Amino acid sequence: MRYIMRQEEHRAKADRLRETLSRLDDGKDYETVIETCFAAAVQLLACIAERRRGRHHDTHKGLPHFLQEADLPDLSEKLRELESLRTSRFYGGQKDGKAARRAREVLDEIESQLH
Repeated sequence: MRYIMRQEEHRAKADRLRETLSRLDDGKDYETVIETCFAAAVQLLACIAERRRGRHHDTHKGLPHFLQEADLPDLSEKLRELESLRTSRFYGGQKDGKAARRAREVLDEIESQLH
């Protein structure tokens, strides 16, 4: 039987990831910032979907599609942007911190939808 996290657990995990982000430097730690923003976003999106639609998707695989189907296209686009930052910037090696700063901005935009 597959375990499904409760909303409180997703939020707690997002908060722990945010705490980690607070200790990272966008230029020096850009890879970790981007990955951590993505991981925190997945947790926050589960909370938002649960609150708005009464259900959520527990993994990042298929999450953009789930958000589209749940009539949350704006959040699907934000997750796709984070995915793009992960693949193009993370592996592309943009070391000036710009991609990391944008990842933080997108995470903030997602988190603002909780309230």
